[in-house]
Amino acid sequence: MSEKVNVEAQLGKLGKEMPGVMGGFGKFNAEVLKDGALSTKTKELIAVALAVGLTCEYCIRFHVPKAVEAGATRAEILEAAGVSMLMAGGPAATYSAVVLLEVLDELGVK
Repeated sequence: MSEKVNVEAQLGKLGKEMPGVMGGFGKFNAEVLKDGALSTKTKELIAVALAVGLTCEYCIRFHVPKAVEAGATRAEILEAAGVSMLMAGGPAATYSAVVLLEVLDELGVK
């Protein structure tokens, strides 16, 4: 596991270096994750599942807090990770066991 990084702060720094690209990405992100046919909470749970399946530590660290902010519980987040493990196998299981549990514990999500 890598050193803990404030992903949002780093994305902000990147935005200063690449305002056009990151500004567009930020708008895209906001549009995709807003409530629609699927709630923001559901979309963040999907993002967590994909982050686990893709074994993207920084994505996990970014989307787990967003899922919690959107109202997701620890049980819902772990269930989404379970779906990811079904689809992605061993790497998803190890990232759930190491990174996902750590982030949930850091956030105090019960």
